[in-house]
Amino acid sequence: MPRLAPLHPKDMSDAQLDFYRTIKKRASYAAAAADAPLAGPSSVYQRSVPYGELKNDLSRYLRHGGLLSARLTELAILTVTRLWNTAYVFNEHTHIAEGEGVSGEVIHAIRQGNAPSFDKLDEEIVYHFVYQLTDAKTVNDETYQAAVDLLGEATLVELVGLCGHYVTACMTLNAFEMPHSDEDEALPSI
Repeated sequence: MPRLAPLHPKDMSDAQLDFYRTIKKRASYAAAAADAPLAGPSSVYQRSVPYGELKNDLSRYLRHGGLLSARLTELAILTVTRLWNTAYVFNEHTHIAEGEGVSGEVIHAIRQGNAPSFDKLDEEIVYHFVYQLTDAKTVNDETYQAAVDLLGEATLVELVGLCGHYVTACMTLNAFEMPHSDEDEALPSI
């Protein structure tokens, strides 16, 4: 049971309604009813519209305007959200990741909580960096050096920022016990 009741358009302030309309323009809401409440972290962020707008802007930059390729961005998102057991965000990004070129085998292994076998060295390096940072809260020297050699300093800074951004989304969903949608596949226990 979520700790926050869904907000319906008739119950929103003007600022919340503007934020709601912005989020509802996303492709992920195309099939949703016109007045359906928001889902995922945006459903929580709309309680604090200035914060929600900043999170939305940061998400748009990191996913669509940042230095990291879309394929590696999506791999990093899957890795973080799986370690945080947030089915909503993990499931939302599986199809995006596949569309960006992350293999189904890699996605399945991450879903199961297993270290994937990689065909692409850049994915292996990013996965291990993100996994270590999220799981151990640090990165060993070898993993750090491989990541900085691959990405360069500026892109690595953005990768760390992406991880933090999605940790915040996961923390938000977990703290407010926001459910995944009925269509989402639950994540197995790890």
